[in-house]
Amino acid sequence: MQVTEVLDALAALYGACDHPDVVEVSRYGRDTKPGGQSPPGVKVTYRSGSSAMLSATVEPRPAPEPVPLPAEMPPPTQRAVRMLVFTTQLLDHARPPVFRSWETCDLAGVWLSPSALRINCADGSTVYLHVTVASGASREPETDPHPDYRFPEGVRTWPPVVSAQSALPE
Repeated sequence: MQVTEVLDALAALYGACDHPDVVEVSRYGRDTKPGGQSPPGVKVTYRSGSSAMLSATVEPRPAPEPVPLPAEMPPPTQRAVRMLVFTTQLLDHARPPVFRSWETCDLAGVWLSPSALRINCADGSTVYLHVTVASGASREPETDPHPDYRFPEGVRTWPPVVSAQSALPE
C-alpha cells in the first residue's frame, strides 16, 4: 500500500469521526514517499488553533519495539500523545480493512514516547507515521472539553461515512 493511500484512509477516518474539537482535517506534502523535501502527512486542526500532524517517515532499522499508550486519554495540553491515543482508538473502533494492525512505537532521537504509529497494511507493507504538533493562538484546555465523545458508527463502514448526527450524547 502506498504511503499516500494510508494517509488518505486516515484523513477519511478523522473526517468521519465528527469530533466536536476538530475544525479541519487536511493532507499536506508534495512527496509520495517519506524521506523527501516535502514529506506527506495528515493534519488535524483543533478549535484552539493548534494542530497535530502525522508525517510519513522512513522505516527505521532495526524496527522499533512497540510502546504502550497511557491508560487514559491525555489532556489537550499533551496534544502529540493525545493524537496517537485518539488515532489508535479510532483504528481499534473502525477496523479499516486496508490495515491489518497498528501500534505505537518510538523513533530514535525523538524525546517523546511514544512518538510514532506503525501501520501494517493488508497487502503486507508497513508505514511509519511520526507525530508532531504546532501550537495555536489560544491556550489548550487543561481538561478534555468533550469527555463524553463517542465514535459514530459511520467510521465502521469502508470507506467511512460522515454521520449526520452528533457523536455527543444529548
